[in-house]
Amino acid sequence: MRVPTLQPPQFSTEQVERLRSRRAAGSLRGLWDSHVHLFPDAIYAALHRWFDANAWNIQFRGNAEAVVDQLVVSGTAKAVALAFAHKPGVSGYLNRFVAELCQAHPQVIGVGAVLPGEPDDLAIVDEAIGRLHLRGIKIHCHVSKLAIDDPRVMRVLARCAQLHVPAVVHAGKEPSSAAYGVNTRTLCDVARTRSVLRRLPDLKLVVPHIGADEFADYLELTRQFEGLYVDTAMACADYFDHGPDWAQLEACADRVLYGTDYPIVPYDADREISVLAARIVDDGAFAAIARDNAARFWQA
Repeated sequence: MRVPTLQPPQFSTEQVERLRSRRAAGSLRGLWDSHVHLFPDAIYAALHRWFDANAWNIQFRGNAEAVVDQLVVSGTAKAVALAFAHKPGVSGYLNRFVAELCQAHPQVIGVGAVLPGEPDDLAIVDEAIGRLHLRGIKIHCHVSKLAIDDPRVMRVLARCAQLHVPAVVHAGKEPSSAAYGVNTRTLCDVARTRSVLRRLPDLKLVVPHIGADEFADYLELTRQFEGLYVDTAMACADYFDHGPDWAQLEACADRVLYGTDYPIVPYDADREISVLAARIVDDGAFAAIARDNAARFWQA
């Protein structure tokens, strides 16, 4: 992974005017952010150390309560909190933490964590959904060192399908780093995701970052599988050197969820929505991405 130098987005005159008009109309308020990370302080501290050593500089370093407050300031009405487990034994702790945040902040929609293959992994899923009333399950293939089609992951995904809750799975190759201790570019492949969707036709699946860097393939896959969505987190912020084709993204807007990856980003919370507002031409497509799709998906 090459970490870019942070530069402001480069917009045409037409795009600047589109962003200005949508901001003036209030279209950058009332957002549904489907990719937010809310962690206990100790986990945030560990993430900061890892990113300082291996990736970009995380700009905002407040606690979870401060993150929620900052998202409100940046226009977010609903935030989907994604925690992920990096070792056995922490999932239950993370899930209880997220559940408590949801009780304290009704605008937070909690998604549970599990490390596939850890002891009682299916029981952890059942508790997260049944007792803690979280709304889905998050798996990070890079962190777990497990492909999406690994039998341990498949068991968890099958339980999500059985419980009729979404799975959010970081199944894309990027951002790749040797610090993960696994080659994410061989571990992750759109063909693996396609295989899972064929084997679990009832699964509701969100692939973050538009499956970076297989953007076109993942957007095409949304046309083949009714249960597949992607989120925009960091893929549409004009930060990395490569990103999705904007015309294809707009054509698939009904399967795209706005997400930020906040606060694990090197820029302000409103950068991604500003880029989307400038570059998405059709008002209906922008509204679908910014709020409408997520409102249907997470309330279903």
